[in-house]
Amino acid sequence: MWDTYHVFLVQLNGRSYRASSPMDDAAFDRLMDSLQWRMPYNLRAFHCDNPRQALENPVLQMFPMLPEPVEHILSEIPAQKMRLKDKRRQQTLPVLHKCSDYVIADTEDGYGRLYCVDGSTSSLITKLEAEPITLSEAGAYIDRHHRHNAGPKFHKFSICLRVAGEPEPVGVAVASIPKARHQMDGETLEINRCCTDPRYADVCSNLYARAIRIGREMGYRRFLTYTLPAESGSSLRAVGFQPDGIVKSTGAGWDSPSRHRTTKQYPVGDKLRWVFYAS
Repeated sequence: MWDTYHVFLVQLNGRSYRASSPMDDAAFDRLMDSLQWRMPYNLRAFHCDNPRQALENPVLQMFPMLPEPVEHILSEIPAQKMRLKDKRRQQTLPVLHKCSDYVIADTEDGYGRLYCVDGSTSSLITKLEAEPITLSEAGAYIDRHHRHNAGPKFHKFSICLRVAGEPEPVGVAVASIPKARHQMDGETLEINRCCTDPRYADVCSNLYARAIRIGREMGYRRFLTYTLPAESGSSLRAVGFQPDGIVKSTGAGWDSPSRHRTTKQYPVGDKLRWVFYAS
Protein backbone atom coordinates (compact mmCIF):
# COMPACT_ATOMS: atom_id res chain seq x y z
CA MET A 1 0.00 0.00 0.00
CA TRP A 2 1.36 3.40 -1.01
CA ASP A 3 1.74 6.23 1.45
CA THR A 4 0.46 9.65 0.54
CA TYR A 5 3.22 11.85 -0.91
CA HIS A 6 3.40 15.58 -0.37
CA VAL A 7 4.93 18.43 -2.37
CA PHE A 8 5.06 21.96 -0.99
CA LEU A 9 4.18 24.89 -3.24
CA VAL A 10 5.11 28.47 -2.37
CA GLN A 11 4.11 31.82 -3.81
CA LEU A 12 6.74 34.58 -3.75
CA ASN A 13 6.40 37.99 -5.37
CA GLY A 14 3.54 36.86 -7.57
CA ARG A 15 5.23 33.64 -8.78
CA SER A 16 4.68 30.03 -7.73
CA TYR A 17 7.46 27.50 -7.06
CA ARG A 18 7.77 23.88 -6.10
CA ALA A 19 9.30 24.09 -2.67
CA SER A 20 10.21 20.43 -2.17
CA SER A 21 10.80 17.03 -3.64
CA PRO A 22 8.03 14.57 -2.73
CA MET A 23 7.87 13.74 1.00
CA ASP A 24 6.38 10.60 2.44
CA ASP A 25 3.92 10.74 5.33
CA ALA A 26 6.58 10.36 8.02
CA ALA A 27 8.74 13.23 6.73
CA PHE A 28 5.69 15.43 6.16
CA ASP A 29 4.41 14.78 9.69
CA ARG A 30 7.80 15.59 11.23
CA LEU A 31 7.95 18.87 9.36
CA MET A 32 4.40 19.83 10.22
CA ASP A 33 4.96 18.88 13.87
CA SER A 34 7.88 21.34 13.95
CA LEU A 35 5.48 24.01 12.66
CA GLN A 36 2.81 22.97 15.20
CA TRP A 37 0.67 22.31 12.12
CA ARG A 38 0.52 26.01 11.33
CA MET A 39 1.60 26.36 7.72
CA PRO A 40 2.96 29.79 6.70
CA TYR A 41 0.46 31.80 4.67
CA ASN A 42 2.11 31.58 1.26
CA LEU A 43 3.00 27.90 1.60
CA ARG A 44 0.64 25.06 0.72
CA ALA A 45 0.92 21.32 0.27
CA PHE A 46 -0.06 19.27 -2.80
CA HIS A 47 -0.96 15.67 -1.92
CA CYS A 48 -0.45 12.70 -4.27
CA ASP A 49 -1.38 9.04 -4.04
CA ASN A 50 2.03 7.70 -5.15
CA PRO A 51 5.57 8.99 -5.79
CA ARG A 52 5.26 8.75 -9.57
CA GLN A 53 2.24 11.02 -9.56
CA ALA A 54 4.15 13.48 -7.39
CA LEU A 55 7.15 13.45 -9.74
CA GLU A 56 5.26 13.52 -13.05
CA ASN A 57 2.14 15.53 -12.27
CA PRO A 58 1.93 18.17 -15.05
CA VAL A 59 0.52 20.80 -12.72
CA LEU A 60 3.50 20.44 -10.39
CA GLN A 61 6.02 20.21 -13.19
CA MET A 62 5.00 23.59 -14.60
CA PHE A 63 6.45 25.30 -11.51
CA PRO A 64 10.21 25.92 -11.17
CA MET A 65 11.96 24.38 -8.17
CA LEU A 66 12.84 26.66 -5.27
CA PRO A 67 16.67 26.63 -4.89
CA GLU A 68 16.66 25.80 -1.17
CA PRO A 69 15.01 22.66 0.31
CA VAL A 70 11.83 23.59 2.15
CA GLU A 71 12.82 21.55 5.20
CA HIS A 72 15.92 23.74 5.58
CA ILE A 73 13.95 26.96 5.14
CA LEU A 74 11.47 25.87 7.80
CA SER A 75 14.06 24.71 10.33
CA GLU A 76 17.36 26.63 10.14
CA ILE A 77 17.80 29.29 12.82
CA PRO A 78 19.55 32.61 12.00
CA ALA A 79 23.01 33.07 13.52
CA GLN A 80 21.77 36.12 15.45
CA LYS A 81 18.50 37.88 16.18
CA MET A 82 17.06 39.76 13.24
CA ARG A 83 13.85 41.34 12.03
CA LEU A 84 12.39 41.50 8.56
CA LYS A 85 11.22 44.80 7.10
CA ASP A 86 8.28 44.14 4.78
CA LYS A 87 8.21 47.32 2.69
CA ARG A 88 4.98 46.45 0.87
CA ARG A 89 2.94 45.76 3.99
CA GLN A 90 4.87 48.35 6.04
CA GLN A 91 5.52 45.82 8.77
CA THR A 92 8.58 44.82 10.77
CA LEU A 93 8.44 41.18 11.85
CA PRO A 94 10.71 38.91 13.93
CA VAL A 95 12.63 36.33 11.88
CA LEU A 96 12.14 32.75 13.05
CA HIS A 97 14.10 30.84 10.40
CA LYS A 98 16.68 31.79 7.77
CA CYS A 99 18.26 29.75 4.98
CA SER A 100 20.29 31.73 2.44
CA ASP A 101 17.96 34.49 1.15
CA TYR A 102 14.81 32.76 2.42
CA VAL A 103 13.31 33.56 5.81
CA ILE A 104 10.22 32.70 7.79
CA ALA A 105 8.98 35.83 9.56
CA ASP A 106 6.61 35.57 12.50
CA THR A 107 3.10 37.00 12.33
CA GLU A 108 0.77 38.02 15.13
CA ASP A 109 -1.32 34.87 14.80
CA GLY A 110 1.74 32.59 14.82
CA TYR A 111 1.39 31.19 11.29
CA GLY A 112 4.31 33.10 9.81
CA ARG A 113 5.09 34.11 6.25
CA LEU A 114 7.83 32.97 3.87
CA TYR A 115 9.96 35.66 2.20
CA CYS A 116 12.76 35.77 -0.30
CA VAL A 117 14.70 38.79 0.91
CA ASP A 118 15.56 40.87 -2.17
CA GLY A 119 16.46 44.26 -0.68
CA SER A 120 13.71 45.94 -2.68
CA THR A 121 10.44 44.65 -1.24
CA SER A 122 12.02 43.33 1.96
CA SER A 123 15.23 43.68 3.95
CA LEU A 124 16.73 42.48 7.23
CA ILE A 125 17.47 44.52 10.34
CA THR A 126 20.13 43.05 12.59
CA LYS A 127 23.33 43.79 14.48
CA LEU A 128 26.17 45.05 12.27
CA GLU A 129 29.79 44.56 13.34
CA ALA A 130 32.48 46.91 11.99
CA GLU A 131 35.89 45.57 10.99
CA PRO A 132 38.94 47.00 9.20
CA ILE A 133 39.46 45.79 5.66
CA THR A 134 42.40 46.16 3.28
CA LEU A 135 42.14 48.25 0.13
CA SER A 136 42.56 45.16 -2.05
CA GLU A 137 39.77 43.33 -0.19
CA ALA A 138 37.49 46.36 -0.35
CA GLY A 139 38.24 46.83 -4.04
CA ALA A 140 37.48 43.20 -4.83
CA TYR A 141 34.13 43.48 -3.00
CA ILE A 142 33.26 46.67 -4.91
CA ASP A 143 34.22 45.09 -8.23
CA ARG A 144 31.84 42.21 -7.50
CA HIS A 145 28.88 44.16 -6.20
CA HIS A 146 28.86 47.86 -7.08
CA ARG A 147 26.21 48.87 -9.62
CA HIS A 148 28.39 51.23 -11.65
CA ASN A 149 31.84 51.76 -10.10
CA ALA A 150 35.10 49.84 -9.87
CA GLY A 151 37.26 49.57 -6.77
CA PRO A 152 39.52 52.58 -6.05
CA LYS A 153 43.31 52.48 -6.38
CA PHE A 154 44.23 54.26 -3.14
CA HIS A 155 42.73 55.21 0.22
CA LYS A 156 43.28 56.67 3.65
CA PHE A 157 41.31 53.83 5.22
CA SER A 158 38.60 51.29 4.42
CA ILE A 159 36.03 49.70 6.72
CA CYS A 160 33.43 46.98 6.36
CA LEU A 161 30.35 45.74 8.18
CA ARG A 162 29.65 42.09 8.82
CA VAL A 163 26.62 40.04 9.90
CA ALA A 164 27.03 36.75 11.73
CA GLY A 165 26.40 33.86 9.36
CA GLU A 166 27.20 35.78 6.15
CA PRO A 167 30.32 34.58 4.29
CA GLU A 168 31.38 38.07 3.17
CA PRO A 169 30.82 41.66 4.35
CA VAL A 170 27.42 43.25 3.87
CA GLY A 171 29.02 46.58 3.01
CA VAL A 172 32.32 48.43 2.59
CA ALA A 173 33.30 52.10 2.57
CA VAL A 174 36.54 53.58 1.25
CA ALA A 175 37.78 57.05 2.25
CA SER A 176 40.63 59.06 0.71
CA ILE A 177 41.88 62.58 0.11
CA PRO A 178 39.66 64.41 -2.40
CA LYS A 179 40.24 63.63 -6.07
CA ALA A 180 39.54 67.22 -7.14
CA ARG A 181 42.62 69.35 -6.46
CA HIS A 182 40.66 72.43 -5.42
CA GLN A 183 39.07 70.35 -2.63
CA MET A 184 42.47 69.34 -1.19
CA ASP A 185 42.65 71.74 1.76
CA GLY A 186 44.09 69.28 4.29
CA GLU A 187 40.84 69.17 6.28
CA THR A 188 38.58 67.45 3.73
CA LEU A 189 38.08 63.70 3.45
CA GLU A 190 36.23 62.12 0.54
CA ILE A 191 34.21 58.96 1.01
CA ASN A 192 34.60 57.84 -2.57
CA ARG A 193 33.04 54.38 -2.39
CA CYS A 194 30.16 52.96 -0.40
CA CYS A 195 28.97 49.56 -1.58
CA THR A 196 26.37 47.56 0.34
CA ASP A 197 24.26 44.43 0.28
CA PRO A 198 20.66 45.67 -0.25
CA ARG A 199 19.27 42.68 1.65
CA TYR A 200 20.32 44.36 4.90
CA ALA A 201 18.80 47.65 6.07
CA ASP A 202 20.69 50.76 7.21
CA VAL A 203 24.12 49.49 6.10
CA CYS A 204 24.88 52.51 3.90
CA SER A 205 24.08 55.17 6.52
CA ASN A 206 25.94 53.12 9.15
CA LEU A 207 29.07 53.06 7.00
CA TYR A 208 28.94 56.80 6.29
CA ALA A 209 28.50 57.59 9.99
CA ARG A 210 31.44 55.38 10.94
CA ALA A 211 33.66 56.83 8.22
CA ILE A 212 32.89 60.35 9.47
CA ARG A 213 33.64 59.34 13.05
CA ILE A 214 36.99 57.83 12.06
CA GLY A 215 37.80 60.86 9.90
CA ARG A 216 37.07 63.26 12.74
CA GLU A 217 39.47 61.34 14.98
CA MET A 218 42.10 61.82 12.24
CA GLY A 219 41.50 65.58 12.25
CA TYR A 220 39.22 65.99 9.22
CA ARG A 221 36.42 68.54 9.53
CA ARG A 222 34.78 68.44 6.10
CA PHE A 223 33.51 65.34 4.31
CA LEU A 224 32.60 64.90 0.66
CA THR A 225 30.94 62.23 -1.39
CA TYR A 226 29.28 62.06 -4.81
CA THR A 227 26.20 60.35 -6.23
CA LEU A 228 24.51 60.17 -9.60
CA PRO A 229 21.67 62.71 -9.94
CA ALA A 230 19.15 59.88 -10.24
CA GLU A 231 20.10 58.45 -6.82
CA SER A 232 17.94 59.60 -3.91
CA GLY A 233 20.70 60.21 -1.35
CA SER A 234 18.38 59.17 1.49
CA SER A 235 21.19 57.41 3.38
CA LEU A 236 23.34 60.55 3.10
CA ARG A 237 20.56 62.80 4.35
CA ALA A 238 20.03 60.43 7.30
CA VAL A 239 23.63 61.02 8.39
CA GLY A 240 23.53 64.79 7.85
CA PHE A 241 25.03 65.32 4.39
CA GLN A 242 23.62 68.19 2.35
CA PRO A 243 23.64 68.65 -1.46
CA ASP A 244 26.46 70.96 -2.55
CA GLY A 245 25.85 71.40 -6.27
CA ILE A 246 26.23 69.53 -9.53
CA VAL A 247 29.70 68.64 -10.81
CA LYS A 248 29.58 68.80 -14.59
CA SER A 249 31.16 66.09 -16.70
CA THR A 250 33.61 67.21 -19.36
CA GLY A 251 33.25 66.25 -23.00
CA ALA A 252 35.61 63.33 -22.44
CA GLY A 253 33.67 62.15 -19.42
CA TRP A 254 35.66 61.45 -16.26
CA ASP A 255 38.70 60.14 -18.15
CA SER A 256 41.90 62.18 -17.88
CA PRO A 257 45.61 61.59 -18.64
CA SER A 258 46.44 61.39 -14.93
CA ARG A 259 43.49 59.14 -14.02
CA HIS A 260 42.19 56.97 -16.83
CA ARG A 261 38.53 55.93 -16.63
CA THR A 262 36.52 53.60 -18.83
CA THR A 263 32.75 53.66 -19.29
CA LYS A 264 32.66 49.97 -18.38
CA GLN A 265 33.94 50.75 -14.87
CA TYR A 266 32.76 54.29 -14.18
CA PRO A 267 29.51 56.15 -14.91
CA VAL A 268 29.32 58.97 -17.41
CA GLY A 269 27.50 62.25 -16.97
CA ASP A 270 27.14 64.77 -14.16
CA LYS A 271 27.49 64.02 -10.46
CA LEU A 272 25.85 65.49 -7.37
CA ARG A 273 28.31 66.52 -4.66
CA TRP A 274 27.32 66.15 -1.01
CA VAL A 275 29.07 67.79 1.95
CA PHE A 276 29.08 67.25 5.71
CA TYR A 277 30.72 69.67 8.17
CA ALA A 278 31.84 68.24 11.51
CA SER A 279 31.10 70.49 14.47
